[in-house]
Amino acid sequence: MAANTNPIFSLLGQVSSDSGTGMANTITTATGDYTGISANHKLVFTADPTNGSWLSRLRFKAIGTNTASVARIYLNNGSTSATATNNSFFGEVSLPATTATNTAATVEIDYPMNIALNPGYRIYVGVATTVAAGWVCVGVGGDY
Repeated sequence: MAANTNPIFSLLGQVSSDSGTGMANTITTATGDYTGISANHKLVFTADPTNGSWLSRLRFKAIGTNTASVARIYLNNGSTSATATNNSFFGEVSLPATTATNTAATVEIDYPMNIALNPGYRIYVGVATTVAAGWVCVGVGGDY
């Protein structure tokens, strides 16, 4: 497949929670920082290593009963996330308390990103307080 040398639209769609290796990346443990260096942050999106990617949004899905928290979103330059200078705090979104039930859906929250990511850049997400069941965060975008 030829490279998309003048991207206006993405060449291929990308929907993943940890750069395509699986969809069960549950976030449960508090991070409590604004630097992005915590080992409790989860990788939720990796841009195409050659041409970069477009990230439209992050979708948060409660997977059971949780206390209220906040998700913090970090942009990483593709290097180790354990070094604060490789990360930029991008934004945050409130996550409500949720209760698991078999008769109603748990909440889904979309956080708009609308950002072109350089090749290999990554998005990490963490929660500010520990929650019981957890949240799954899925990046929705496309590769150039």
